[in-house]
Amino acid sequence: MRPSKVFQFERQDDTLIVIPNGDSLQVLESDLRREVDALHKMMDAPGLINVVVDVGNAPHYGSLVIGAIMALCKKANNRGGLAAFCNASDGMLDMLQIMKIDSVMPYYPTRREAIDAVRRPRTPH
Repeated sequence: MRPSKVFQFERQDDTLIVIPNGDSLQVLESDLRREVDALHKMMDAPGLINVVVDVGNAPHYGSLVIGAIMALCKKANNRGGLAAFCNASDGMLDMLQIMKIDSVMPYYPTRREAIDAVRRPRTPH
């Protein structure tokens, strides 16, 4: 039986929404890397600059998934976009705050609020 994917995703205009399903012991690191590479290739698409990470599907994530999320956040920032995360359980929010991830990408209670936040008009530099 083939294990399920670690990441689900969808695109809404200029924003990539990534929904990690949590770490699965059945997922090989090579499969995880392939999925992460595919997400990075998607971020290279013209007009795609923002990332919203919806963490509502799992109670916790391991370092590989957290690292992949942070790399996508950095890529969005490098493209002039914004990144945010949303839908965390209380325990997940505590963990993300302890890891200081909320200092790199802001947290919003709902996916709609996160999407609206990353899409706000930016003032030119």
